[in-house]
Amino acid sequence: MNIKEELIKLRNRLLARSDTEKIKKQEEKEENIPNDTIEVVKDYYATFRLIDSRLRNLDDKVDNYINWYYNNAVKGHYTPNGEYNEPRRMCDIIEKVAVWYELRYPEYEVNRLMPGSSLEITEINDVMFNNNQYITDTLSNNQNVDTLNWPDFYNKEVFIKSLPSDEQFMFREVHYRSNVNVDTGKPYVTRLYLTPDGIVEEAENFNCLKEDLPNTHIDLDNYFKGKHIKEVLEYFKSNNIILHPNNEIEDAIKWYDKWVFLKDEFLNCIMYRIIERGGNRIGPRRAFLFAKEFNRNIDIPMMYGVDTSDPGLKLFVDEYIKAGGSKDLVCYENYHRKSSKNEILRTIKVGEIIEWLEPIEKRSKDRQFVK
Repeated sequence: MNIKEELIKLRNRLLARSDTEKIKKQEEKEENIPNDTIEVVKDYYATFRLIDSRLRNLDDKVDNYINWYYNNAVKGHYTPNGEYNEPRRMCDIIEKVAVWYELRYPEYEVNRLMPGSSLEITEINDVMFNNNQYITDTLSNNQNVDTLNWPDFYNKEVFIKSLPSDEQFMFREVHYRSNVNVDTGKPYVTRLYLTPDGIVEEAENFNCLKEDLPNTHIDLDNYFKGKHIKEVLEYFKSNNIILHPNNEIEDAIKWYDKWVFLKDEFLNCIMYRIIERGGNRIGPRRAFLFAKEFNRNIDIPMMYGVDTSDPGLKLFVDEYIKAGGSKDLVCYENYHRKSSKNEILRTIKVGEIIEWLEPIEKRSKDRQFVK
């Protein structure tokens, strides 16, 4: 072997080693995602949740969602202009809903509904109805303004209807397609007819699969009725039934799961922005109202709502526990008072907050009793 061949061989070995090291570094990167990264390494839910669980800043959680939305619902489905603008539009609607909730529950109304550090005299119904000349002039004498309630008047159904149709879509329930073709490789049209929730109402021509299932004597069309589409897919897999490329069953499931996930996280992002926009005391309390109305996790507002200088903190904790919250929940102390984005925050459990504040509350009540 001459010197030239030796050099070529050495170069190939070095290139192979370089590629191996790159792969290893990428694997290490995926296993050790830094706390504040918003990079989506892989396009599936587990990675999103892994990154989300390691993010502490709520704005970073929103960015993580926008990245996921772009990679999984925008990229490849729009023109270049659409790919650029759709993530921005998603940010805009998240902000729009957060602002609506601020208008629906102004600071003084939040303090009234979620007793905090100040006692509010102002009520939203007085501002919007009782002291509104237009309302009093419009209503006839036999109609009582006091029966009107602003949160009910400006309710979520009315707000959603006021949105453009494409934005309303984010609040609609996700439904499975009504019928799903399943390519079994047989000369029959095999099809599932589904309810919006994915339950099989009717199965068509699946008995043609019996020839591949010699030990099966059941009527598959009847067997699949009443089962969920995911159960049907699991039946195929557990019985080694090969699904051909043209089948729609997996696509239907993936589409449904993707949009349920996307809309679920969309509502979470609105809650995050409500917390951030409202500041250290009002933000978490307003988000708590949002969480209860939109079936979000009430742990989140509590986690980010521990302002140790807040005289009304114990009242907030009491509301949280009353709503089914856990004393074991770990919260961040003074999230809104951090001096930098990456500042490491102290944590405290809800039970520890109660143990800390109950004696103070008791002494305060005792002093009032003595007076």
